[in-house]
Amino acid sequence: MINEWDSFPTTRCCQNALNFFSHALANQAIQQGNLFLHRDQWGRCTSGSFKHQPSVSISKCGLDHLYQESSRCSTLSLTSVVQNQNFKNVWYNCSRFNSSNFDDACRDCTSAIKSTRDHFLEQLNAKDNGTERAICLVAVVISAATTKLNDPSLIDDFFRCLPGLNTLDKSSEHYIKIRCKYEIFKKEDSLAKALVAIVLATFGMMMVIFLVKYVTRNARAGRKLLRSKPKMFPSCPGLYTFSKAEIENAINYGDEKKFLGRGSAGQVFKGVLPSGQVVAIKQIYRSNTSDSFSRELENLSRVRHPNLVCLFGCCIEDGEQYLVYEYCSAGNLAQHLLRKDMVLSWEQRVKILRDCALALRYLHSYIDGFIVHRDIKLTNILLTEDLDAKLSDFGLAKMLGMEESKVFTDVRGTIGYMDPEYMSNAKLTCASDIYSFGIVALQVLSGQKVIELDLDARDQLTRKAKDVSMGKRGLKDFEDPRLKGEVNSVDFESILQIAVLCVAKSSKGRPTIDVVVEEMEKVLKNTLSENKAAEQSASAALRRSHSVGHVIPV
Repeated sequence: MINEWDSFPTTRCCQNALNFFSHALANQAIQQGNLFLHRDQWGRCTSGSFKHQPSVSISKCGLDHLYQESSRCSTLSLTSVVQNQNFKNVWYNCSRFNSSNFDDACRDCTSAIKSTRDHFLEQLNAKDNGTERAICLVAVVISAATTKLNDPSLIDDFFRCLPGLNTLDKSSEHYIKIRCKYEIFKKEDSLAKALVAIVLATFGMMMVIFLVKYVTRNARAGRKLLRSKPKMFPSCPGLYTFSKAEIENAINYGDEKKFLGRGSAGQVFKGVLPSGQVVAIKQIYRSNTSDSFSRELENLSRVRHPNLVCLFGCCIEDGEQYLVYEYCSAGNLAQHLLRKDMVLSWEQRVKILRDCALALRYLHSYIDGFIVHRDIKLTNILLTEDLDAKLSDFGLAKMLGMEESKVFTDVRGTIGYMDPEYMSNAKLTCASDIYSFGIVALQVLSGQKVIELDLDARDQLTRKAKDVSMGKRGLKDFEDPRLKGEVNSVDFESILQIAVLCVAKSSKGRPTIDVVVEEMEKVLKNTLSENKAAEQSASAALRRSHSVGHVIPV
């Protein structure tokens, strides 16, 4: 009998099931923030078995208690785990599969997972409870998996490593038989080992003498080689290093050079890789210091989230610096709010705001320290073909240590979106991003002040929003007329109220990103439910009209 992940007494058939459910729970944790499902949701998962393995199910594998409120450990949230100081070791050691020997990396990873589990057991006063021990370990595994979901190679290596957590049940008959065989083999093997040791020792002495002579003869030449070796740029984990020729070929694919726009640190071109994949290539301005480029690389190479633009690779050659990003084919949010041939629907606007809020929550709770974007604005919100929102341009991002909630720094950003408190005293906090998000939300609701948002335009926008939220003006005065009234007034007012709180002049009056996400999720859920009900009603009406139209008179 195997103790799967040192917790679940089960058979090998259940190993894949535990991996599968942990991977699925990690996906939902990123979206919802909860590590485990509610009991009724988990209950629906327990009702079936795997199609190709009928003997495998949640119940048969002993996973019945992996739902919220089933234990103390099941109440842990994703944020509470990843922000815990002990989790840093899990994040670091479980991200080194590509940079070191797999077995060594896996051993360090599983050791860090168990250590963090034990920390939470002690913190929750549940050390001697077997169920708590199991659920706490799963909570740590799910949290670790959320940091690797956007890297297919890394997530595969991570789950391939997890059997290293397994232990044999020493009370089982199978373990006793193995132990007996091992003791017999150990006695018979001792003589052979002694002979092998003598041969290896002799061979080793010969190799040492040879190596001493070789190293002495080549030491001087080796020192010259090291002195002449060019200085290399710091490695970028998880990134592909492009040559300048590859970059130029991608930008000039099909003899056409397409300019996409300018960011805070450089200009951006559309590119096509030899595989046919379309990418966005940012050429860093030469006026930017290498520190600026290093900052963007260091931040982006490790940050992965579905609602953040993904960095694929970089190029540093002949004084030129490039970053290669995923390509968002639908452009930016400002372009869509200005389009005359197509209008973003209410549902699309709500989802875009929700996606941006999820990205900010990820940044503000990042394991290595809070990340403040510092330049949230319409043109830095890119849209995919399906209109999924992704935050871009980390050229101004600032990493804050876990031990500090604010720093004093040089003021950077886009004037109309900048936190007034940050502009006046250069005190940077996560609340600075909240302010910028509030301005974006007001623009999305009203369709106003989309371009050239200077301080006067910003003040007009926020003043009008506050008047409407206080009942001095009607909601219609702030609603984008192109929506033609196709909005839910209650949900519209909910977003307006949270946006007005976000743009409070003092950071103390602004909500946290968790509050913002909760509100956006609630509005999106209401919107989707209403639209679904409307579609069903329209479909039923259409069926009735068809049935009436086909009545044959007698």
